Amino acid sequence: MKVGLYGRLGGGNIGNDAMLDTVLEYLRNEQPQAVLDFMCEGPEEITERYGVPAVQLHWMQSRKPARSRLAQKALTLLRIPPAALIDTWRTARWVRQHDVVMIPGAGVLEATLPERPWELPYSMLVMALSGQLFGVRTGLVCVGGSRVRERAIRVLLRTAARVVDYRSFRDEYSLGVGRETGVAAAQDKAYADLAFGLPVPSDPLPEPKSVGVGVMSYYGSPSDRGRADEIHARYVDQMKQFVRLLVESGRSVRLLIGDRLDEGVADSIVADARTYWTGPGEPPVSYQPFTSFEELMQRVASVQTVVALRYHCVVAGLTVGRPTLALSYGGKHDALMAQMGLADFVQDVKALEVERLVEQVAALEADEDTIVKTLGERSDDCRARLDEQFRDLTAALFSQGTRSRR
Repeated sequence: MKVGLYGRLGGGNIGNDAMLDTVLEYLRNEQPQAVLDFMCEGPEEITERYGVPAVQLHWMQSRKPARSRLAQKALTLLRIPPAALIDTWRTARWVRQHDVVMIPGAGVLEATLPERPWELPYSMLVMALSGQLFGVRTGLVCVGGSRVRERAIRVLLRTAARVVDYRSFRDEYSLGVGRETGVAAAQDKAYADLAFGLPVPSDPLPEPKSVGVGVMSYYGSPSDRGRADEIHARYVDQMKQFVRLLVESGRSVRLLIGDRLDEGVADSIVADARTYWTGPGEPPVSYQPFTSFEELMQRVASVQTVVALRYHCVVAGLTVGRPTLALSYGGKHDALMAQMGLADFVQDVKALEVERLVEQVAALEADEDTIVKTLGERSDDCRARLDEQFRDLTAALFSQGTRSRR
C-alpha cells in the first residue's frame, strides 16, 4: 500500500511537523505495510529527516525570487497562470501513484493568517479531485477550520473538504464552523489536536518566576494585508514592553518560537532587553534556537508559566502541563483554552492590554497547583480521543486494502 502525506510539512513550522510525527507513529504501528512519500513545502528536509522520497508542494516555491518587492509582485502575477497549470499536472500525477493521500492536521481549512487562493486552497482542491478521478482515498485528519471571509478561498476550501473521502477536526469549534458553512458532513467528528499524541518530556522542576514567551512573526489576517507592516510593528513593540515588565517584576524570560520565521522577533526582543538591563551580566531574557516540537516541549518544561501567540506554542504549554496564557488571533485559541479549563486566560492579540498580561501571569502562578492538575486530566482526555481518531481513520481509509488505480 502506498500512502502519500500532503501539505505544509518540512517548511519550518514546528507545529505542522509535530502533527506529522503523530501520524507517522500511527502509520508505523498500525499500517506497517505502508510505503510513504510526501508532497510538501520542504522536501529536502523531509527526506533528510525521515529517509523517504518527497517532492515540492508548489512549483513557484522553487523559483528564484526577484531582487525588489515590486519586481517580485509583478513576477508573481505573471507566474500565477502557468504555475496553476503546472501544479495541476504535478499534483494529479503525484496523487495517482497512491492508494491513500492524507493531510496530517494543521489549519488547512482556516484563513486566520495570510493566504492566497492560488496557494494551498487551490492545490488542495486539485489533490481532492485527483483522488476522486483516480480512485485514491483521501483524508483530512484532525484539521482546523474557521470562518473564511474571502470568497475565492472559501469556495476552494469548502469544495476540497467536501470532495475528500474522510474528514475529522481537531476541536468542536472547527467542526461547528464546518457544519455552519457546509464544509463538514453529519458523520464528521472532532477529536483533539494531533500534537497531544506526542510523548511529553520527563517533568523537571521548572525555574521559579520564569516565563516562556512564545513570539511570532505576526502580520495579521488576510484582510489586513494593507496594514500588515503596521500590525507587525505594533505587536513586536507590545512584546518588548511585556518582556520588560516581566523583567522589572523580578522574572526571567525564555523566548519560544513555533516557526523559523519567528526568530527575527525573538532576536529583536533580546537586543531590546540589553538596552535597558542595568544588572550584572546579560539580561534575564534569552533565546536559544531549536527546530522541533520535542525541543519546544523541553524548553516549556523548564519554565513556570507560558504566554504564547502561535497556536502550537500554546499547545506545547498545555501538553507539558504548564499554566498557560494564550494570545489569540482566531477562534481556535479560545476553543482550545476553554477545552483545557483556562478560558479566562486569553487575550485578543489585536487588543492587547500589556499590563493586564503581567497580572494574568501572576494569577497563573498563584493557582499553579490546581491548573497543573486540570491540565494533566484534560491532556489525558485528548490522548484518549486521538486513540479513537486513529481507530476511525483505519476503518475509513485503510480497511479496504489497496485499490486499483485508474
